[in-house]
Amino acid sequence: MNPTTHRAPTRVLGALGLATGLALAAAACSATEPSPAADGATGSAVPHGFVEGASESREPQLRLLAVSATGETVLHDLLTAETTTLDPIDAPDHSATDGRFLVTSDAERTTVVDGGAWTVDHGDHTHYYAAEPRVVGTLDGGGPVEVHSSETTTTITWPERGEAVALDRDALGQGDVEQRAAVDASVLLPFGEHLVQASDDGVRVLDGDGRAASGTAPQACTEPTGGIVTRAGAVVGCADGAVVVDDDGGTTFVELPDGAERPTAFAARSGRPTVAGVAGTTGAWLLDARDRSWRHLATERPLRTVVAVDDADEHVVGVDDQGRMVVLTAATGAVATTEPLIGAGAVPLLQLDAQRAYVADPEDGVVHEIDFADGARVARTIELPIAPAAFAEVGL
Repeated sequence: MNPTTHRAPTRVLGALGLATGLALAAAACSATEPSPAADGATGSAVPHGFVEGASESREPQLRLLAVSATGETVLHDLLTAETTTLDPIDAPDHSATDGRFLVTSDAERTTVVDGGAWTVDHGDHTHYYAAEPRVVGTLDGGGPVEVHSSETTTTITWPERGEAVALDRDALGQGDVEQRAAVDASVLLPFGEHLVQASDDGVRVLDGDGRAASGTAPQACTEPTGGIVTRAGAVVGCADGAVVVDDDGGTTFVELPDGAERPTAFAARSGRPTVAGVAGTTGAWLLDARDRSWRHLATERPLRTVVAVDDADEHVVGVDDQGRMVVLTAATGAVATTEPLIGAGAVPLLQLDAQRAYVADPEDGVVHEIDFADGARVARTIELPIAPAAFAEVGL
């Protein structure tokens, strides 16, 4: 079925979409068998993350999803090295990804593309799914955009507009944009049975109906900007620190050192407790959401973007103002850099998984694969048929 474009319904201020919990039916899951067809699933449980027509694999189905400045869209399979052309979309000015969906926007509207590969992490075991990639549809309104997902809910936020929506993630996987609700927010995160909302006057934990969750209270947060969900809690950045929301809806404020320049965005490998953000011109901040602590990592040159791998060696990967890939090993203090891989003025399009980092060159139409555990070695260069203006690694 061809993807259908759906317009967002009228905004309902102060209401959130129903976000069902992350109850894990481990006994119903199979880590090695294909997912059952929807029509034949009567009387048996369906694995979390199931999409009709999806198959389950023994390893992550990693792919690179790229969109050109004119909207040409391609998907490169990292396992087979095959590249597939998808339907074109609106030319992107901004983009964000949750590891499955790539969300792009211009000044007028926002587009959702399904990369057709994703991971469901149940803590003690993991599932890897693949389905047909497709352009899902659009939402009215554009501008800088952020996206976050749980197993059941995807939130899309336009921070400059102070608006956010909660979408049915299962419907997105079926090719439909089903908006459950919309709120005023600069950050909106799906988190277990709740949604974490940040606006000008602080951070709130809301229940699935968009009301204040029982037993919780707003947490002060000046100028909330940037958010991420970690294994140890949901994180919202503030002018002088960050708010961490735990599984019970409790909040903790983690203060930055006096005079420190705040990070305005956080990034990390999926499912890890430690996240990274740019520390002005001095390097990177690491926020450990489990220990509720900050750590500063100094760099020779200012970083333009940074991601925490949060592996045994505490690798942190970034792109500096000269277009070089920089790998910090927080456990030892070692620093490794590449030669410039992208132009100094190019927007750094950086993605990573447990083994590799990928930085896209929007001028030459190539993606550099970096082995960050081997001294920032360039493992290979992947040629794409387009020059990426938007870029995501999916299957995470």
